[in-house]
Amino acid sequence: MPVRYFMKALNPHRGGQRRSDGGFSLTELVVTMAVALVLMGIGMPAFLRAYHTYQLSNAATQTADILRFTRYEAIRRNMQLRCQIHPYAGDPTMTILFTDSNKDNQPDPTDQQILLGGGGNLVSGGGVPGVPALTAAAQIASGTTAVPPSGTPITFDARGAVNPSNVYMLYLASANAPEAGYRAVLLMPAGSIELWTGDVNGNWQQLR
Repeated sequence: MPVRYFMKALNPHRGGQRRSDGGFSLTELVVTMAVALVLMGIGMPAFLRAYHTYQLSNAATQTADILRFTRYEAIRRNMQLRCQIHPYAGDPTMTILFTDSNKDNQPDPTDQQILLGGGGNLVSGGGVPGVPALTAAAQIASGTTAVPPSGTPITFDARGAVNPSNVYMLYLASANAPEAGYRAVLLMPAGSIELWTGDVNGNWQQLR
């Protein structure tokens, strides 16, 4: 008898009622979901702002990259070469930039190309705030050409310099998020490129 009592003390569930398995109640689940939704509501605007800023900066980076590629190809092939900028045939609100390798003024499958859209596209320089401040900050002394959304070819000679010699200024903005501000791609006469970022008030600073 004492032995049986000792065994029962070691295992309180033996011969007695078992405790129910642990879990969440409906109230706890509802409260957890409510907290999660509140946190999501707080964080989502910040996430969207960061995402739109990334899209616009990425569009500017791609624009700079296609210009660099065209320049390097002109030097490599020891010939004059153009980066063509056209409204996209499939959607006029988008812009296609391509290295016109065979000089037919058409984006061929073998041409290096990028497509700009709502996340970051070329805009007219006339609507961009703070352009004089940008020009002064970039220490631009020569003439400038603002590349319009309708497009214009940019020509590099065999040395990689811009022909005719000028400073080409390509401005980008986001149709999806105007509050993301502006980006500027500055192509200098010798072929070097600078990236600048500006807010909606026209305060500009160079991207490193």
